[in-house]
Amino acid sequence: MSNEEIIQAFHLMWDNFPEAVMITQKSREIVAINKKAAEMGLAVGLRCSSMGEPTRHKGCLCDKAVDENKAQYVTYDGEFGKAYGYWIPIPEKPEWVIHFGVGHAFEYKKFTREPQAKKNDESLHNLTTGTELENAVGALAVGEANGVMMYYALARLAKEQGMPEVAQTFIESANQEAVHAGFYAVLNGKVPKDFWKFVAGVAKAEYKGEKKIKELADAVRAAGFAKAADEMEVFAKQEAHHGVVIDNIMKKYAPVNSEPAQKTFVCSVCGYEHTGDTPPEKCPVCGQPSSVFTEKVETKSAPVKSEPTQKTFVCTVCGYEHVGDTPPEVCPLCGQPASAFVEKN
Repeated sequence: MSNEEIIQAFHLMWDNFPEAVMITQKSREIVAINKKAAEMGLAVGLRCSSMGEPTRHKGCLCDKAVDENKAQYVTYDGEFGKAYGYWIPIPEKPEWVIHFGVGHAFEYKKFTREPQAKKNDESLHNLTTGTELENAVGALAVGEANGVMMYYALARLAKEQGMPEVAQTFIESANQEAVHAGFYAVLNGKVPKDFWKFVAGVAKAEYKGEKKIKELADAVRAAGFAKAADEMEVFAKQEAHHGVVIDNIMKKYAPVNSEPAQKTFVCSVCGYEHTGDTPPEKCPVCGQPSSVFTEKVETKSAPVKSEPTQKTFVCTVCGYEHVGDTPPEVCPLCGQPASAFVEKN
């Protein structure tokens, strides 16, 4: 930009600003001023350092702004209270600096933001349930969930075939599909808005999932597919870890349950536990009908001799918790060595 274009842009930006603003050179010669500066007696061609008492310019940061090509500011006591002085170098011409103060010659009114009332209609939960859109939205939720499975499968195959960048692209698509699936599930109210009771049931399903997947891994290993079984055993531990994570969230955030005790029904397929007078029409986790649920009966068992308390070691990388006398050689979740574990107090 030419000097004239810079000055023209300065006037366009600053002429109506309520405080004095100027462009000065490193020599302190004034190049341009706004309307307020003109009202206060400033003029182009003057040296700003020659105006007023010399002590007034003691904290000038013009040189520093030019030398470092970086905006500078100071605070000081102005006529109306705390004030700020700024020196901002112009990128197209760094030896020129825009200089102005805030709170120097103008009293600003204090603005108090009124607290906004919380809206009751912000949630999208159950928005399409019972409408003509419900079936279409439900189909989208299922389609997007299947898309997650498809893209992760493609990512795995791409990685196996030596195409890590392609695999990462598929993973990004899978993550987006997962967000979409969750969105449509909320629209159709597939999970309850007051979700803590539901989440407690999911935690129990996660713990039971460890046993189910471990049993399947054993069968896969017996069939001669050791590599797949190894990975499934890691998955089994991850399921249990999900339960631990949910339990920790419940302890920290879930409201205390003061409702009277209700029946508990367990899904025989995935282990999800539902609390209520009757089982749900459909399992919210695996989609099986109410017929697969059985009522959980609490039985009093004979006192069990307690085992000596063991130590708990936490992986500092992924948070996996291992119970035993020593940490594992390798974290089953993230693969870090035993040195990554610390004992939990």
